[in-house]
Amino acid sequence: MKLAHHHSNFTIPRRPRIAKGFSLVELLTAMAVTSMMMVALFSMVGQSSTNYRLSQRKVNTLADSRALFHFLENDLASRVSDTKFFLQTNPSNQSEFAFIRTRDAQESNATGDLGASIYYVAFTADDGNSGSPKLYRRKLDGAATQKLLEAGNAAPFPAYDPTTDDPIAYNIVRFEIKAEERDTTGIWQTWNNTIGTAPQALEIAIELIDDFSAQRLTQESQWISLAQTTEPKQREAVRRHVHRITLSP
Repeated sequence: MKLAHHHSNFTIPRRPRIAKGFSLVELLTAMAVTSMMMVALFSMVGQSSTNYRLSQRKVNTLADSRALFHFLENDLASRVSDTKFFLQTNPSNQSEFAFIRTRDAQESNATGDLGASIYYVAFTADDGNSGSPKLYRRKLDGAATQKLLEAGNAAPFPAYDPTTDDPIAYNIVRFEIKAEERDTTGIWQTWNNTIGTAPQALEIAIELIDDFSAQRLTQESQWISLAQTTEPKQREAVRRHVHRITLSP
């Protein structure tokens, strides 16, 4: 007996095709590449910001030094020739100098037409327990100036007091004065500081740092160490500027 073939009209529906996504390895690779790109981008932005800040600090110290040189040049222009020029180095290896000058018309000084200027660096307190070296200027009145004139070449370096004098420059790492004179051939040489002579020019070198860098230095020993070190990394923030001022004959 033969069995009849049974043909069914029933068909099995096809499953819908599912779109293939990223594998876990592909996702991790993409995240790693993106992270590296972001790190490189932030590094570039950070370096650009650092370079801008360093450039801005350099510009600020340059402006400060130029203003100081202009101030000194104007004051030295009033120096009275044929009077003693005072020059010495203090224990911190900072230069100090003083000279007799004509009195500024704006000064309230009724004791004479002459005065004296004294320039020196002193470490004084700032806020809290910190401090910094500053360049000070002291002005002597007519009476004190007259005593210097009467003492002549025997006059000692004039006294000063940073607690009462006004600072004219801040964050001073080093202040150097090189007094010069011309030899018989007209070549500049170091002033020999003999009695009765005065230098013909001053080569003034100033090293200073910006306010932000100065915040890391709170003790006088730290400033002295910075002035003495030759380590390039430690002197990155130090700016040195030199200017020559010709004195009146």
